Amino acid sequence: GAGVKVAILDTGIDLDHPDLAVAGGYNCINPRRTADDDNGHGTHVAGIIAARQNAIGVVGVAPGISLYAVKALDRYGSGYLSDIIEGLGWCVSHDIDVVNMSFGGEGIVPGFTAAISQAAAAGIVLVAAAGNESVEMSNSYPAAYPEVIAVSACDANGAFANFSNFGSGIAIIAPGVKIYSTWPGGRYLTLSGTSMAAPHVAGTVALLLEDYPGFSPGQVRQALRSTAENLGLPATRQGAGLADAEKMSGYAP
Repeated sequence: GAGVKVAILDTGIDLDHPDLAVAGGYNCINPRRTADDDNGHGTHVAGIIAARQNAIGVVGVAPGISLYAVKALDRYGSGYLSDIIEGLGWCVSHDIDVVNMSFGGEGIVPGFTAAISQAAAAGIVLVAAAGNESVEMSNSYPAAYPEVIAVSACDANGAFANFSNFGSGIAIIAPGVKIYSTWPGGRYLTLSGTSMAAPHVAGTVALLLEDYPGFSPGQVRQALRSTAENLGLPATRQGAGLADAEKMSGYAP
């Protein structure tokens, strides 16, 4: 993932965690403060993508990326769409390549729709969690936006996670059950959710963009489809199949 800029649009990232190297970021809630994580969710997501390849903790899918913390959710894991929209705008203006969005809500909001469209038009690959309500995801945003790569979750055996949302909008599936990753205070924690599945895909995308930095979001989506492993699940559960980082790192269009 060297040379690829990935932003975690979330609760921030623990800026002092020894297993994470944060290149920069922005606090949408209070720009006068850092994007340090006061919840934990964003730090866990960040470790799945980018935990360092060292002698401690875990290793992320793409440990060589440039990692950015964009804090739009508060200490309770909640936030305003206005802050999320501002965060997407920051990503556009700072030439971010991949944005991971491990959050969701119901209903279309025109301003959010416009921000997603602008980010995609700028060439940013947008990855989002499908949601954990075990329902059809057509009304879960940002995952339901056509510009976004919606990720469902499976367990270590390739079985569909019983909490994961599903539907025709699912692009791909990734591990989301009992995922061990970084946590604030230099700690580590095991969590489950499509929030954990999405960063596996964001990291896999970063491996591709290291080799093909000019790829459009459409070309990235095609590469994900062509390298995915069929788990034998319905397309409404797995999309194209399981994200395969090894095949992606050797992808030839």
